Amino acid sequence: MPLESTYAQTYLPQLQAYQDELLQRLTTLVNIDSGTSQVAGINKIMSLLEQWLREIGFSVTLHAEELFGNNLVARRTGAGQKRILLVGHVDTVYAAGSAEIQPFAMRDGLAYGPGVIDMKSGVLMGIYALRVLLETDFDQYGELCVVFNNDEEVGSPGSAPLLRDIAQQVDVGLVLEPARAPEILTHARKGADKYMLDVTGISAHSGAEPQKGRSAVVELAHKILAIHNLNILYPGVTFNITRLSSTEPLNIVPDKARCHISVRAHSSRELNMAQAALEQIAASRSVPDTHTVLTRTPGRRPYRATPEVMRLVAMAQAEGEALDLHIVSESKGGVSDANTLMEVGVPTLDSLGPCGSDMHNLNREYLRVNSLPVRGALLAGLLQRICLS
Repeated sequence: MPLESTYAQTYLPQLQAYQDELLQRLTTLVNIDSGTSQVAGINKIMSLLEQWLREIGFSVTLHAEELFGNNLVARRTGAGQKRILLVGHVDTVYAAGSAEIQPFAMRDGLAYGPGVIDMKSGVLMGIYALRVLLETDFDQYGELCVVFNNDEEVGSPGSAPLLRDIAQQVDVGLVLEPARAPEILTHARKGADKYMLDVTGISAHSGAEPQKGRSAVVELAHKILAIHNLNILYPGVTFNITRLSSTEPLNIVPDKARCHISVRAHSSRELNMAQAALEQIAASRSVPDTHTVLTRTPGRRPYRATPEVMRLVAMAQAEGEALDLHIVSESKGGVSDANTLMEVGVPTLDSLGPCGSDMHNLNREYLRVNSLPVRGALLAGLLQRICLS
């Protein structure tokens, strides 16, 4: 077929025909608790995905990980040259019991439930895009590889080595994270570092001799406000204070206080500037005789759009036109496994999953059901176009 052809439109009718079956399977997945480290639920989901991938001709290997459960790697060899990796995750941010509290439900064209958009629907959509592609007897790929991992929501600490290893064996990465609209893809992402700020003060009886104490909580409060102000001083870099803790007895001037900080930026240089600013705040002191320790945990590295990534965007735009989608790509503040693939050097296009919003909010997270066949057709068409390029 000439490359000037588009392919996505040929897959849309079959994906629409499979919609009911896909939604039945999605109901099953969403109603299984699979928060990060909920090993039983994650393994149950991986077993179902293994079955469905084997049904369409993939060989599947499960890689056990003690803390997080199984990771899944599926492969299928073709007669072409291009080696393409599809990546998705099955873990969610929700606590055990969330599926019972908010089970899968559909109303007014939207589907709800824990992980419905982030990203159980994307995982299934990816399988069905591969299914319709392969049902045409298309084989002009070198290898199609699928990785579904179990710990993306906490930075993929257990699965990152597996992803890096497989990334060195492929030519292109496609990540099935969701999009906020059918026309949106992601060509760049910020990187993220985590920090822990520990303040030590001096304890004292809060009623009898409070003047002898040095409150770690008050010192931490000063530092939190200073950190929050960094959002104004460093445009494009975000400083988000998350978890807080301190000495618990109510009749003691607290001598311990801690906060966690999430920092995100578009470049490694900006992340290092953020570290220097945080170190300066940690070294300062508003409450006498207090001491502060700042600990940095590097996370995923940022990446920018490369010519190779923008070539993938152009291919997606051509396939999108066949579906009446005017594709645009953008940079995102959130991180994903695309950061890891790009760090290894694999050109990666992200946010190829279905559309929805309010992820990480149990009561509001939703999927736009009608986006599944359209975005699935876009993915199938893009896969074919990459293989023939």
